[in-house]
Amino acid sequence: MSLLSCAACLLDHTSSTAMVAGLALSGFQSPRAALYGTAFLVVLSLPLWLFLRTKGWGKAAGWIALALAGQACSLQLLWVGPEIRLQLFYGWQVLLKSYQGIFLLALLLQIIFVLWGVSAHRAEVKHLLKNVLSLPSLAVILGLECYAAATIDLDVARAFVGKGFIHEAALHGTKVGLGLLVLAAGTGIIGFGAVSIPENRWGKIVGYWQGLDKRRLPWICAVWVVIVSSLLAWLALGRMPHVPDEVGYLFQAKYFSTGHLYLPLSADSNALAAPFQFADGNKWYNVVPPGWPAILALGVRAGVPWLVNPLLGGIAILLAYALIRRLYNREIAEGTILLLAFSPWLLFLSASLMAHALALVCALLGLLAVAHTRETGSLIWAGIAGLAVGALLHVRALEGVIVAVVAGLWWLSAGWQKLRFKALITTCVAGMMMVGLYLAYDKALTGNPLEIPMSKFLDQTYYKGADRLGFGRDVGNFGWTGLDALPGHGPIDVVMNTNQNLYLANFEPFGWACGSLLFVFVMLGRRRLREDSLMSGLILATWGGLSLYWFSGGPDFGPRYWYLMVIPIAVLTIRGAQSLAEQLSARDVSPLASQRVWAFVVLASLIGFVNLVPWRSLDKYHDYRGVRSDIRRLEREYHFGRSLVFVRGPAWPDYAAAIPFNPPALDTNAPGPIFARDLSLDSRRSLIDHYADRPVWFVAGPTETGAGFSVIAGPIAPKQAAAIELSQY
Repeated sequence: MSLLSCAACLLDHTSSTAMVAGLALSGFQSPRAALYGTAFLVVLSLPLWLFLRTKGWGKAAGWIALALAGQACSLQLLWVGPEIRLQLFYGWQVLLKSYQGIFLLALLLQIIFVLWGVSAHRAEVKHLLKNVLSLPSLAVILGLECYAAATIDLDVARAFVGKGFIHEAALHGTKVGLGLLVLAAGTGIIGFGAVSIPENRWGKIVGYWQGLDKRRLPWICAVWVVIVSSLLAWLALGRMPHVPDEVGYLFQAKYFSTGHLYLPLSADSNALAAPFQFADGNKWYNVVPPGWPAILALGVRAGVPWLVNPLLGGIAILLAYALIRRLYNREIAEGTILLLAFSPWLLFLSASLMAHALALVCALLGLLAVAHTRETGSLIWAGIAGLAVGALLHVRALEGVIVAVVAGLWWLSAGWQKLRFKALITTCVAGMMMVGLYLAYDKALTGNPLEIPMSKFLDQTYYKGADRLGFGRDVGNFGWTGLDALPGHGPIDVVMNTNQNLYLANFEPFGWACGSLLFVFVMLGRRRLREDSLMSGLILATWGGLSLYWFSGGPDFGPRYWYLMVIPIAVLTIRGAQSLAEQLSARDVSPLASQRVWAFVVLASLIGFVNLVPWRSLDKYHDYRGVRSDIRRLEREYHFGRSLVFVRGPAWPDYAAAIPFNPPALDTNAPGPIFARDLSLDSRRSLIDHYADRPVWFVAGPTETGAGFSVIAGPIAPKQAAAIELSQY
C-alpha cells in the first residue's frame, strides 16, 4: 500500500484542477459541458506526461497520461445525460456519424498503442497470468466480468433479441480490457511500463508512507468527504432534490421540523402536493419512512438541509475505519477509507438528499457495536447495536431486516462462549423498542400499526398488493416500462435487476477504467477465507434480500439499492490487492511487484476520480431529471416576499422544482412565498381564498418555456388573479 501516500498530492494538482476548470469552462450552462471537461482532461494529459518524464518516470509517464486521456474519451461514448435512463453506449449510427466518432477513433488509437505494447511482451504477460491465476479462478473472473460488462437494453429484453447486448458488451469489454492493460503498464505490473522507474524512487515513496503518522488519516478522509460532497451538493446538484423520493423527504422534513407528524388537509392538496403526499381522511402526510426526514429536519431547522448528507458521509468514513480496524488491522482499514474517500458513488450519494447515507451510518454503527459486544460483552454497546439496527428499520426497512439477519448470524457464529446472553438480550430489547416506535408511527398515520403508510398509499393509487415483496405476475405493475421491462416479478427479473446493479457496481464505486470490482472478482475466484465472512455475507444478503423486490432501484446515484455493499466492496478490493501483492512477492515475478499492485490501486482510483466526478457532474447530475434551481434566482430577482406563486407546468419536473422553496407547514401566517400548481380556475380560487392577504404571481416552468423558469405576471391583487382565465397566460 506504499503508493497510497501519493494520492493527496496528485489530487491537489490534477483532480481539483480538472473539476474546477471543467465547471468554469462550462458554467453548467452548455449542453456540451461534459465535452468541454473531457477536452480539458485530454489536453491536461500532455503536461502530465511531460511532468512525469522530468521526474524520471520513463515510459510509465506515457502510459499514465494515456490512461487519463483514454478513459476521458471512452466516457464520451456513453449515452447518459440528465434524463432518467439506463447507461448505454451510443449506437453505431451515432458513433459513426456524429462528433462521438472522434472518441471512437481515440479508442481505436488506444487499441493500437496497447497491442503494440503487449506484442513486445507476450511471454511476460503469459508468465504473469500463469503465476497469478489458476484456470478456474480465471474462469470465475471472466464470467463475472462478462455478466457485469453491460446493462441489458430493456427494449432488447422485451424483444428477446441479443444483438443490443452484444454491442454493449463488445464496447464495454474493449474499454475495460484497455483500461486494465494501460493501468498495468503504467504501474509496471506488466513490464513495458514502469520497469524504467529507478528502484531508489520506489524506496523513497515506500519509506515516506511508512514514516507517516497516520493517526489523523481517518479524520482527514472524513473531512475530505464532507468538503467534496458539499461542493458537489452546491455546484452539481444545486442544493436541490432531483428524485421524487428526495422531494418527498424534504417536504416531510419541513413539517417534522415544526413538530408535526402530519399536516391538516390543505385548501387544495392536489395543487400543493409533493411526490408521495397522501390525503388520508383529514390527515395529509408523506408516506416515505420517517427516519431520514427526522434527521433531515435538523438541517431544515439550521437552514442547511443540503449539508446533512455530506456530514453523514464523513461519519460513515470514521465508522468504517473503526469497524474494519477491529475486524482486520490498521493497514486494511487505512486502505479502505482511502478508497472510499475517492469513491464517486459515496461522494455523490453523500451530496444528495436520499436516505442511503443515513442507512449506511446506521448499518456501520450497528455492526461496530455487535463487534464490540462479541468481544467484550458490553451492555452499552449491546444497546447501541439494537438501537442502530432498529433505527435502520425507520430509514430503509428491508435493509434493516437484512442487516439484522447478517449481524445476528455473525454474532451466533462466534460460538457459545462468545454469545454473552445478557448482551444478546439487551440488543434484542433495544431493537424491539425501535420496532415498537415504528409500529406506533404507523398507527398514528394509518390507524393500523401493521399497515405502513407507503402500502396504504400504493394500494389506493394502483391496486392492492402492488408493491409487496415476492414473486408473481401481479407484483410491481406500475407501468414503469423505461426501467422495468417485464410485467410482474420472476426469476428473469432477478437476472435483469442483478445485471443492471452489477454493471453500475462495477462502474460507480471507484470509477476504475478496468472495472471497480476487479479485485472483488479476484477474491471470489480464490479460496474463501473465514475472516471475510461478514463482508461477503453482507454482499450476498443484500443481493438476496433485494432480489425479493420487483424494482432494481433504477440508475439514480448508481446502484443505490445496493449501497450497503460499498463498504464490503472497498474491503474486499483491498484484501484482493493484498492477496495478489503477496502472491507476486512470494513468487518473485518481478522486483518490487507488491508495491506495483498498490500503485495500480492508487493510479486507477485517482484517474477514475478525476474523470468520473467532473463527467458525472456535468453530463448527468446538473439539472438532473429536469429539476432546475431557477426559482431561487427568480425569488431574489423579483422579491416575491409573502406571496402566492402559481407555477404553470406539469407536476414533474416543473412544480417539483418549486416545492423545496415552500415554507414548512404551508400555513397562512408563514413568511415567504407559497408555491402552488396552477391547475384550474376553481383550484386557484380555493387557494386565493385560503391565502387571501397574499399578492399573486404567475410563473411558467421549464416545460412551458423550453428553457428555465420565467415570470409571466405579478404581483396581482388576489381578487383580480382569481378572475384570470388560465388561457390568458
